[in-house]
Amino acid sequence: MDATHQQHDLHVSRTEHDDGWTVAADLHPLADDEVTVECIGDTAVVAVDTPMVRTEIDVELPDDSGTASLHNGVLVVESAA
Repeated sequence: MDATHQQHDLHVSRTEHDDGWTVAADLHPLADDEVTVECIGDTAVVAVDTPMVRTEIDVELPDDSGTASLHNGVLVVESAA
């Protein structure tokens, strides 16, 4: 992917639970089909591909047990329970 790497002011929340953790990021106004997410080790690699923007954003995770989902522009990565 011919992506540009830029500094992003992405708000990411991290929450610890008794049985794991959750990391969430609001990607609004991006649509789900404009974003792909892949968890690689303790990083969620968020790739954005729109007519105006093509970039990758790395989101640090507490460890490498996360699985990602994307719904209505909200990225959620949760540890495997």
